[in-house]
Amino acid sequence: MICLLTKKFKTKNIVATIEKFALENNCSPLEFSFAINEVETYIKTTSDDTFKLYSEDSLGYYDDPQKMINEHLRIKQIYTITLKQEPKRIIKLNYSIDFSPNNAHPALILHPESQIPYTKYQPKEIFLLLFKEFNNIKAANGILINLFDSEMKEKLKAFVKYLYAGKFVKKIKIPLFNGIEPEIRRSSKLLMRFLEKESNLQVIEVLEEEILVEYIKPVFGKNGLNAFGDIIDNASLKNVDDLKCQIDTKSIEILENSDRKIYKSKIKGYVHFDTKHFYIDNKIKMQSLSRVQERVAKDEANNIEVIIAQHDTSLDSLGEGVELTSETIHIHGHVGAKSSLKALNLTIDGATHKDSLQEAKFASINRHKGKLRCHSAKISLLEGGEVHATNVEIENSLGGTIYAENVTIGLVKNNLKIYASHSITIRLVSGEDNLFKINYKEIPTLNSKYNFITQEIEDFKYKLEGAKKHSPAKIPLFKEKIDTLKAAQDNILNSAMHAKIAVREPFRGMNTIVFTLNNDEELLFKTEAIAYESFYLIASESTVTLHPTNKKISIE
Repeated sequence: MICLLTKKFKTKNIVATIEKFALENNCSPLEFSFAINEVETYIKTTSDDTFKLYSEDSLGYYDDPQKMINEHLRIKQIYTITLKQEPKRIIKLNYSIDFSPNNAHPALILHPESQIPYTKYQPKEIFLLLFKEFNNIKAANGILINLFDSEMKEKLKAFVKYLYAGKFVKKIKIPLFNGIEPEIRRSSKLLMRFLEKESNLQVIEVLEEEILVEYIKPVFGKNGLNAFGDIIDNASLKNVDDLKCQIDTKSIEILENSDRKIYKSKIKGYVHFDTKHFYIDNKIKMQSLSRVQERVAKDEANNIEVIIAQHDTSLDSLGEGVELTSETIHIHGHVGAKSSLKALNLTIDGATHKDSLQEAKFASINRHKGKLRCHSAKISLLEGGEVHATNVEIENSLGGTIYAENVTIGLVKNNLKIYASHSITIRLVSGEDNLFKINYKEIPTLNSKYNFITQEIEDFKYKLEGAKKHSPAKIPLFKEKIDTLKAAQDNILNSAMHAKIAVREPFRGMNTIVFTLNNDEELLFKTEAIAYESFYLIASESTVTLHPTNKKISIE
């Protein structure tokens, strides 16, 4: 076999030596193999200040595990190796290493894709080649060689027979080192406290300074020895059962002592936990939300933002029957049947189902088929849905019903019903059978507002009577409050006299314009396919006229 570069080294770290030599020669470390020429073993006990060279087990440690543990034996090895740059190797193993929880019993998982030319060699030769290769793998990974490896030798011999019988068709596990496992007096335990909270919510809310996770560390009754020659005790504990994910220290505080480790929330919010990340945030991002629990958050005043994104456009992001409450909700997909959304700020990029309900202060919806109650609504396409709001802006409509004070629409096609109190503004009505009606009595929110004002007036009247007897100085204040509330009531009662319906472009067909007075009398007009000036009421001493038509009614 041709060797292009060779050099001998004495090293504790074979991998680092290969990488340095390869760099110095402008080569890849993968081009090099190595042979172990000599191994020096050093030991250190509680009576030693430094590691000392040890050979032939002169003190009888290797056959007496109890002696090793009692004297806290530690073992290190230094290798003399020859690096070789080789174009091809005789054996090329495909493998992985299972180090075991305490690194006391590592094993090599040998894959059948390995290149072992057993047909060209005798079994004994293959065994020796494999033994050297296994030692090389162990040394490169810091595992002690030529010590505590009797089981590895036996398994290798059995594997060679297995190999020559043609049975190496699936993975084989071969032990590399027989260390000493520690005796556990108390096993480690990971307590996911936040998962134990009683809740019917789909995600988990936590308070500031709440204990989220508690890791109780194991306590060893007797120490052990691992494959790297180190003592296994509480000080060298790897905390194998502890959280493996990345912890966000901005939202989670970690408190640790020799006995346990506590993860505590720094802020109030939602817990985000998976195999990679653990943090608290006021935003929730989900691919979809199904009816697993009744709702996500307790109320909308929790400063929480929920983001739900379903990338499969054939599926609903918000599943059937889901109830979701939060301060801010953003649905990137569709909203399913019988679902309910409650938020201060609501955004839906998809469509709402006709049997769904949305409640918000500010709502922005792409396609609306459901029932929406809000203060301000912005809708790209109203598709048969129902809207209750103070102010509504719609780009296009294909039927539906709107109850609002002010309505602005770009394009209206057919079968839309608008009940407004103050204004209806439309760019183009291209279809027919649409109803545009000014009548506050058909707007539930205004009726509720009127009734609320009535109750407020009665309350201030009661306070006014009390002030006349006990606090005369408050009389002007209460009278002013009553006058202001009565003016607000009058504004609702007489809203039709100040309302306006404006359609900028000519009508394309027959539609209905209606103004209803406070006494329930109506002025009704059927449009033709022409342009009209704005519709509004003009009152005289004896009549009310619907401009720009000749429709009028007499008043007493």
